[in-house]
Amino acid sequence: MAKIKILSADVANKIAAGEVVERPASVVKELIENAVDAESTSIRVEIRAGGKRLIHVSDNGVGMAREDALLALERHATSKVSRIEDLEHIQTFGFRGEALASIASVSQFELLTRTADALEGTKVNVDGGVFRSVQESGCSPGTHMSINNLFYNVPARLKFLKTDTTEMNHVTNQVTWAALAHPNIHFALTHNGRTIHDVRACDSHLERIRLLYGKEFAENLIEFTEELPELKIYGLLGKPEFTKANREYQLFFMNQRPIRSRIIGAALKEGFDAMVAKDRQPVALLFLTLDPEAVDVNVHPAKIEVRFRNERTIYSGIVRMLRNALHKAKYIPKIETPVEPTQTEAGTENSETHVSQRVPTPSSTSVSGRGHPTTPVNRTQRTYTPPVRTQRPVADTGQETEDATETSGVQVSPTPTETVVQPPQQEIPDGVNLSLLDFENVQLKANLFKTYIVAEAGDKIFFIDQHVAAERVLYERFVNQMQADGIPVQGLLLPVTLEATPQQLSALKVHGAIFSKLGFDLEEFGGNTILIRAIPSPLPTRVSAQTVTDLLDKLPEEPHTDVQLPEAIDNALITVACKSAVKAGDTLDMKEMVNLIKELSQAKLPFNCPHSRPIIVEMGRDELERRFHR
Repeated sequence: MAKIKILSADVANKIAAGEVVERPASVVKELIENAVDAESTSIRVEIRAGGKRLIHVSDNGVGMAREDALLALERHATSKVSRIEDLEHIQTFGFRGEALASIASVSQFELLTRTADALEGTKVNVDGGVFRSVQESGCSPGTHMSINNLFYNVPARLKFLKTDTTEMNHVTNQVTWAALAHPNIHFALTHNGRTIHDVRACDSHLERIRLLYGKEFAENLIEFTEELPELKIYGLLGKPEFTKANREYQLFFMNQRPIRSRIIGAALKEGFDAMVAKDRQPVALLFLTLDPEAVDVNVHPAKIEVRFRNERTIYSGIVRMLRNALHKAKYIPKIETPVEPTQTEAGTENSETHVSQRVPTPSSTSVSGRGHPTTPVNRTQRTYTPPVRTQRPVADTGQETEDATETSGVQVSPTPTETVVQPPQQEIPDGVNLSLLDFENVQLKANLFKTYIVAEAGDKIFFIDQHVAAERVLYERFVNQMQADGIPVQGLLLPVTLEATPQQLSALKVHGAIFSKLGFDLEEFGGNTILIRAIPSPLPTRVSAQTVTDLLDKLPEEPHTDVQLPEAIDNALITVACKSAVKAGDTLDMKEMVNLIKELSQAKLPFNCPHSRPIIVEMGRDELERRFHR
């Protein structure tokens, strides 16, 4: 067995550097944090060869005197922590006292710094952790650090660096996040002499976002502030139609520190649940403020991961805040013609910022990413969802066709399987006034294609999809009933017979409790036969077999865990609501349309169905007149 020995200072420093300095972006992050702590109002970052050849960070902060400059390069040297108790009250960023010593041990390092009241500054040169020179030197107030040839003395680390482009994308991430976290600071970033960012100090996060990502991106955000006793959130949420294919535009900041957090990511998913399509991700920039004692930022040397003391409270609080913000926004998609910017506006926009073609952003599970928000806004917009109650919506009178069209968004007129007496198409009389959401004196005007209810309120026209409106009303009612006394059940005089596959019979054995919760009474009758003896009261008998089949096909082979069970029941409620709701092509009389709109106005989330399709689309009178060139 080898004898135990003390590591040399050189080896210990290089091991410590491995924890702090993973790549050039790690260096940039540490130096920017120090510059922010130094009360800088302007931070400039210059990069060569993706940071492999040069990283130069210059700030106009308070600077350091000679003795402080030398101490800053020693391990565990910091001005921010004196006692172990201080770790519970961290308000600064670069507090560990490891960064400069670690960076200097794996590079050719130069520190140039001066305080505002000093006549001359101090220049310190370190080569691979060895002090080479300390001398007086002229420089502007602040601190200027140059890191040349990163990892030149650690070949094993150097060979694991990626291409210049990849490393530069990670550097751009760090500067972008810092610029978002501190809009009051001017940030500039260049690579090989080319400007990537040059964003002036701003009065708001929204203005900083406009400079970084562009006018269109900023205009598709919903701004909100919500506060609980232990947590405050300022946020910018993408409008429900302004979604992305991945989570790279979900950015989280805690006390101005960019972080990644599965807790916040899960809360965001829950808050937006059913508001966006299953294969899309919401855009969200969340800035959390909470007591430093309520969070541990000392989990990882990079300080990017945090641990909340009360995760359940934080999770539920964020979910409530997001839902409140989206509900207050009362967002309804609008039919409007895009207005082309004038040449002057375009020129002004271009002159305010210089942004690379690919600006990466963090996600809830990873702080590496790339992409630039250049996706055009989809003018057919999507909106918003969850649960509450209402009275019974219009009954279903047509054959179920929704499943075949749910994903495509195309409504197909059903072919009735039963003899149904269709009342003649009715004219909507004047003077039928009611309220729709916050709009008073709404008048029904027409029913188009037996699918869309048209209503007028002031200078606005609303188009309401009768199927998805009824689906939303039923879904919220089912949720409330299940939380109270259970969904009402209607027994069938004659049971409905269903021939099931072996897989469906197996799913019924595993998940029978879910069907009971939903109001189904199912009995295995021998062979592959299932008898349906009772169903949820709003569900038409003729679609009961198809509904049960669809639910069985969607259920997994294994039992749900306690965590998965609520989601499984919720998905089942969505299916039952869809099957029970009035369909496109069904004729509604005046009373049914009035009742449907009244019930929709009472819903908690009346803007889109549980599948995330929009319920209401708005057109302004000015848009109509513009199309007629009035």
